[in-house]
Amino acid sequence: MKKYIYPLIFLMMAMVSVGFAACGDDDEPKVADIVGTWQYDNPDETANYDMFYQFTKDGEFHVVEKYHEVYYGRPNFYAHHGTYTVSGTTLKFSLLLNDDEVWTTEGEYSVQGDKLKFLGGEEPTFTRVDDSVIEPYLQNS
Repeated sequence: MKKYIYPLIFLMMAMVSVGFAACGDDDEPKVADIVGTWQYDNPDETANYDMFYQFTKDGEFHVVEKYHEVYYGRPNFYAHHGTYTVSGTTLKFSLLLNDDEVWTTEGEYSVQGDKLKFLGGEEPTFTRVDDSVIEPYLQNS
């Protein structure tokens, strides 16, 4: 009986430690989860544009809307920037539209793996992509 007591104690300790690790609140996203570049998963396969969000660790973000048609030999796109804050599962944007106009909105979001979802309404989803995807547009804006 003594030879089984130590493995049994070890097994019980392992189960208790796994139980404590599983009790954390992992459902709430963290600021670090959103940092990076995200491409819109457009459900309309006939859409002629791509949309990207890029969130930096210092609270800034960029939005790029890139249209597939070429305008005077150059890609047709719009790039905007602004700031963001995260509080729990709420993401708040302040987007600088031009020199004197700021658009502010907020909403719930979730990050699961490489998917970002804005909750409520149509619940658009985005997939994490490499930052280099939108860098040329940010340099030319």
